[in-house]
Amino acid sequence: MAVIRFLFALLLGFVLGAGAVLYLVQSDAGDLVIRRSEVVQDLERRLREAELARDQLGRNLEEVASRAARMEQSFNELERRFRELDGSREKTPPAGEPRT
Repeated sequence: MAVIRFLFALLLGFVLGAGAVLYLVQSDAGDLVIRRSEVVQDLERRLREAELARDQLGRNLEEVASRAARMEQSFNELERRFRELDGSREKTPPAGEPRT
């Protein structure tokens, strides 16, 4: 009789344990246990740091692009002014030549 009780308790424990594991896997309750582990917390912290670094690099890239656009504009303005000066220099005769 004791053997039957022992086997029944063993079988009952196995069924209850398997049910509890299936419940934890299927529900979000298992995620809570996993989220508390140090490895997962470290990975989440590193992910947040990487996202912050990505955002900072994105802002830096936008700033560099705007600076490049301003430099291009300034260069085009200087080129236009140079061409105007060069064109006006060609129209006026040199200082040593008589005007006609």
